[in-house]
Parts: sequence; structure tokens; C-alpha cells
Amino acid sequence: MYIVIVGGGRIGSFLASTLSKEGEEVALIESDRNVCQSLAEKLDILIIHGDGTDAKYLEDAGVRKADVFVAVTGEDKVNLVSCQMAKKNFDVPRTVARVNEPKNESVFEGLGIDVAISAVTAASMVIKNAVTSGELTTLLTLKEGNVELVELHVPEDSPAINRSIKDLGLPDDCILTTIIRHGHLIFPRGGTVIEVGDLIVALTTAEHVDELKKITIGKT
Repeated sequence: MYIVIVGGGRIGSFLASTLSKEGEEVALIESDRNVCQSLAEKLDILIIHGDGTDAKYLEDAGVRKADVFVAVTGEDKVNLVSCQMAKKNFDVPRTVARVNEPKNESVFEGLGIDVAISAVTAASMVIKNAVTSGELTTLLTLKEGNVELVELHVPEDSPAINRSIKDLGLPDDCILTTIIRHGHLIFPRGGTVIEVGDLIVALTTAEHVDELKKITIGKT
């Protein structure tokens, strides 16, 4: 896979280093000459000193053959414009942008960026998951279709204990995809009985998360 990264700060340099070590081919564009020099001494990748919103430097980085284009500078405007250029001018299949201002997340996605990631939103989700650890954790949110992949730990006082899945009264758009029990993976069916300590992975719509939690854990 060929990946072009715009931004050589902490996020960009870490990402470039990690991907390179995993065997991916990486090129990085950075506007600060000193940062470029420092990165060149540490990383065995193509490093371009230039503006990530300038087509010339995108060309120099080999954007035409890129499978993924990532923009992670500290400026939302740069990340948005560079990703749009990669997508519209060079037909890069997948674009990923760092969003520094959370309110811009929906704007980025509305303007065609495939993945817009806000550090603030991500951190908030991590904190939320830490607070609810042991009950329900959101593993993944799919904005298309408003779907969530969640993980639930079944406590001793759960109303679902010793009941089969078909008898739980789950919403129609809620599916228990996997149960991990004593280290063993179970692909549940209607007759599968819930036990104390089960780790359940479920796919559901956002509006039914609380109902799922009430059925399997006993509280919302």
C-alpha cells in the first residue's frame, strides 16, 4: 500500500514511522524545513519539503499512485483542501483528515472526506468508555445507517442470565454477533443461553442502545 501523509508533527511522524515499520510505502509532506531535516534523520521514507495544498508537492510525493491520503496538520483548512485535491484532482481512493475543531467534523464529511477524525471527539469517547467499563462500551460507530457495534459485560444481577437469546425480547434491528465465555468464542443462535460474565458483542442502531443495555445488563 502506498500512503501519502501531509503534516510531520507528532501525529504525522508517529503514523509514518509505524506504517513504514509495518512494511507500507510512505511519503510525507511537511512545510517546515527543520522538521523535514529532523524526520529525514529518523525515518527511511520519502520526505517532501513543501505545502500540502500545492499540487506540485503532491505530485512530488507520488500522490497519483497513492492508495490512501492522510492530512494531519494542525490547521483544518490545510487538511480539508489537501484531502479534496487528492480525491478530486488525483483520484486517491481513500482520504483521511485530522479535524482540530470538533464542529468541523460534519463539514469535512459533507465535503467528501472519507474519514474525518477529531482528537477531541476520540478522547471524549475513550473517557466515556472508561467510565462505563464493565457495563457497555461502544467499539465502533458507523454514521451511515446510524449503527453502533457495542461490547457488554453481563453482571451477576443481569435479567438476561439463564435466558435464551430468542426469549430476551431484543429489538428487530439488534443482533448479538459474538459471545466470549471463559476465553472461548461463541457465535450465538436463538437458543444460546446467557451466562454470568459473558462478554457480548452486539450490532444495533443508536436509538436502541439503551434498550439493549437494559435487557442484557439491567440498567440504562
